[in-house]
Amino acid sequence: MSHSSRSPRTRLVVLGLTAVLGTLAACGVGSPGEQYSMPKAATSLQAPTPQSSAEMESLNTTTHLPVYWLAETDGTVSLYREFVEIQGAADPIADSIGYMLSHKPQDPRYFSAWRPSTTVGASVSPDNVITVDLSEKAFGSKLDKGLAERTIAQLVYTATAAASNAGILTEGLQPSVRILVDGVSGYNAFGQVPLDHNFVRDIRLAAALWVIDPQFGRSTKSGQVTFHGVSAAFSGGEFWEITSRDPAEASDAVVASGDLHTGGQSLDQNEFSFTYVLSPGEYTFSVWGVDAATGKHAGTETKDFTVSK
Repeated sequence: MSHSSRSPRTRLVVLGLTAVLGTLAACGVGSPGEQYSMPKAATSLQAPTPQSSAEMESLNTTTHLPVYWLAETDGTVSLYREFVEIQGAADPIADSIGYMLSHKPQDPRYFSAWRPSTTVGASVSPDNVITVDLSEKAFGSKLDKGLAERTIAQLVYTATAAASNAGILTEGLQPSVRILVDGVSGYNAFGQVPLDHNFVRDIRLAAALWVIDPQFGRSTKSGQVTFHGVSAAFSGGEFWEITSRDPAEASDAVVASGDLHTGGQSLDQNEFSFTYVLSPGEYTFSVWGVDAATGKHAGTETKDFTVSK
């Protein structure tokens, strides 16, 4: 469900973006020979909502690896993260990037313009320069500048997340990513972004709010269900809602709702985490911020999940 309310004029712009990116979202991976672009109003890097304050990923000893995707929110395209399980993963950076290039996101709202690469190479220097080597085939989609910038940022975020998640970065040094194409630097990615320098995370491109748990489509046991994510501070506050999805009912029923509180013991200042007792059923967890000046909802993120017996 969506909490966004837009004027008719704004909605036309957003629908333009959705229509253009619809094919990408449906297939998950960009199709060769097609042109994908953002509407003129959305190509600016000036965020209409608070900028994300997401921290670098912390060390994780599980088999789940971080992968970033793109999604349309509030008339622009932002980065969102999922954790995926890769059996037999040996190289966390190359494995995360390889998954990003060739798989679909779990959340159908997310998309990627990358094409599969015949090879994926990755290495890390002592000064936290992550070198990624892809084949030219990975850049087969035709993108405008705005979407090309975000697609490169998707790679940068995934590479740095995987390295940080695996605990292989030198503490205290900002990681950067050097992108090679068939072993050579300076390639013009998607005909829009010269790969002639190292790239760092651009916080303007990360979503202002996203849900980490539960992930879309996941099943969890009944009882205490954990809700976890990150959120920037919105001028009108941040809020959450759990609804029950019953196919027999005309509309979803609100189970619980409240203010979203970030920070606290063992949490980063932008991180939220709480539990709620749920019985077996189908649910949607929604979070959003509010713009105090307009009263409109912004940054809305929803996750459908199942609670089993």
